[in-house]
Amino acid sequence: MPRINKKSVPVRVTQFLASWKEYAPDHVFADMTLEEFTTKAGESDAARDSIIEANTKLQGLKLQRDQKDAAIKDDLILIAHSIRGNKAYGEDCPFYRSLGFVPKSERKSGLRRARSGKATPVQSPSEANAA
Repeated sequence: MPRINKKSVPVRVTQFLASWKEYAPDHVFADMTLEEFTTKAGESDAARDSIIEANTKLQGLKLQRDQKDAAIKDDLILIAHSIRGNKAYGEDCPFYRSLGFVPKSERKSGLRRARSGKATPVQSPSEANAA
């Protein structure tokens, strides 16, 4: 007998129902009549349908969330710019830092000094792939 996994259960149930109806409709197996087994199979199908409906709703909710996140992203940028431009707060205040930004006084200068000795030429990605 082939193994029964969760993907094959509906197929196997259909097969069992068809065979049972055809060959022994009035017989009792595993203390169940054909009608009782049909009812149990229907409950399983209903649960599968509920999962499909929930997944469909979940996908729609995820889309709504993503759209709202995209809309609020612009607001976050505007708020950060507003805090930076406000004389009472500015780029060097604890509030600005608490938002996850680096205050002006803590920023590095950006100055890069060349290493002593011979500098090695930097290859472009196309030159590196050709090698």
